[in-house]
Amino acid sequence: MIDLVKLIEWLGVEGAIAGLEESELTAAEISELMPEWKPTGYSKLKRNDLIRALIKRTRQKLTKSPEELMAMDAESLKAYFLSIKASRKEILELLESLDIRPGSVARNNLTEFAAREISDIGMYKRVAQGAKTSD
Repeated sequence: MIDLVKLIEWLGVEGAIAGLEESELTAAEISELMPEWKPTGYSKLKRNDLIRALIKRTRQKLTKSPEELMAMDAESLKAYFLSIKASRKEILELLESLDIRPGSVARNNLTEFAAREISDIGMYKRVAQGAKTSD
């Protein structure tokens, strides 16, 4: 059996996808790697789409939720992004999910920008919740 967690850890998301795409695994064998979860209409998906769905789902299980990230400070977030080897695409998708649009300057150092913004949002949420409970 393939250890997808280890594969992603070693190769990153894009590397894991490329590795599985170049493997000789059939679509049926790939779908066997997702016993507890099947994407909608998985039987009609192409092999490459199955691989992408499998890796994306596995990666989601390995990463923290936006709420967990907002509880962290900027330095902890930077360390976390580095520890999971977050790709630019993943960071941009996370920022988009939080309705944050980085400008062109921020894209140069995306990890720093994302850590600062997510930490700030978390701080504002905690302050707002504290203000509501004291009313």
